[in-house]
Amino acid sequence: MPIVVDLYSQRQSWVHRIDPRVKLLFVASSLLLLLLIKNVYIMLIGLVLIHLLHWSAHIPRERFMFVWKTLLPVSLIMFSMWVIFYPTGEPIAELWIVQITAIGLAQGLVLGLRILTMAFVVFAWLYTTDHPSLVRSLVKLKIPLEWGLILSLALRYIPTFQSMYAVISEAQQARGLNLSEKKGYRRVRAMMPIFVAMVISSLRASDQLAKALESRAFGASGVQRTNLHEIEFRRLDYVFTAIILGTISALLFLHLRFGIGTHPVNLMG
Repeated sequence: MPIVVDLYSQRQSWVHRIDPRVKLLFVASSLLLLLLIKNVYIMLIGLVLIHLLHWSAHIPRERFMFVWKTLLPVSLIMFSMWVIFYPTGEPIAELWIVQITAIGLAQGLVLGLRILTMAFVVFAWLYTTDHPSLVRSLVKLKIPLEWGLILSLALRYIPTFQSMYAVISEAQQARGLNLSEKKGYRRVRAMMPIFVAMVISSLRASDQLAKALESRAFGASGVQRTNLHEIEFRRLDYVFTAIILGTISALLFLHLRFGIGTHPVNLMG
């Protein structure tokens, strides 16, 4: 099975060449708009546009499908819960005490699409920004180096531990561990050899990481840290920054002044 060890996907695309601070501005602006917009058609347009962004960045298909497989069940659950517990308007169907309304369906669909679109926006940033550039961009924004390093390590070790779990699970099953016929509590008990090996491997990895940071004098006082490769704004980065700021300003004006995107079905509030 393929093992993913890093969220970053190295490609030669225009998205990869953009300054990480510009991409962070895009993420923040997009999340703000997605939280304000409540229209199902605008959400669909946003989802299609972010898919086109992933495609133009040459993101591998397996990374693309990873987001869908992970977030689609969550989106469906949130959609169902909204439709069941927050009916609005005249019911179009009734199932015992559950009333299903057209507005409730639209609002639930907006919620599900919002979760998917926000996830694709964030992963577009993570898939196209390597960890050193991510940390340097946060430091440039006056965020402490320790905070940026914590974020980078978390992003780095989440797929690492996922891969570690897959390797340990396959190794234990090759030694005769049978998980296919067990369910519930019995399955959890049967997985104890995997959990124990995961804890030991995690402790070993954390010890190696601590020694690596200590050998690089991380946390030492009075140390002026330097970088081999600095990030600097280029002319194209200024252009993209102006486009992002202009676009979000225009959309916010239309939303606040004319109510565009405030109704789940109608474009005008």
